[in-house]
Amino acid sequence: MTTASTTASRANDEVDRNLAFLTYGLLFFSIFFAGAPALIAAAIAYSRRGDATALARSHHRFQIFIFWVGFGFALLAGVSGLAAVLAIIGEMVHVAVGSDFDLLDAVSVRLADIHIGRWVITFMIASVALGVASALWLVISSAYGFVRLASGRPIGHVRA
Repeated sequence: MTTASTTASRANDEVDRNLAFLTYGLLFFSIFFAGAPALIAAAIAYSRRGDATALARSHHRFQIFIFWVGFGFALLAGVSGLAAVLAIIGEMVHVAVGSDFDLLDAVSVRLADIHIGRWVITFMIASVALGVASALWLVISSAYGFVRLASGRPIGHVRA
């Protein structure tokens, strides 16, 4: 191997490593920006995982895993929160329809008349718990991967 190709290889290794660092940073800070940086991180990881060195490839695979697990938690949190909101709106409509009103402008709903059942509370708690789990997953797993990458260690078994 010539000196020029060795230098180019080291430069590519450094670029791959820096992109992996950037991707971990995007995953880490995505909880503060509604997950948008995580989409960019996943795009980088997907685009670089085939061409990267073995070390960087293992980290890109882990970053893709981090993204999809975090996305799953966030999706379940959103569905649970939506179910709770829809149940509360349904109860408000039920109370409003059950009351006497002549005009739509004269509709009023007393909060004391609204019954929030166990399922609504369960969905609300599940939504908060899954949202916290998603945030913790993104922060802890990306910090773990960042430390492994900084120390030059792969994630899992490295395939050449």
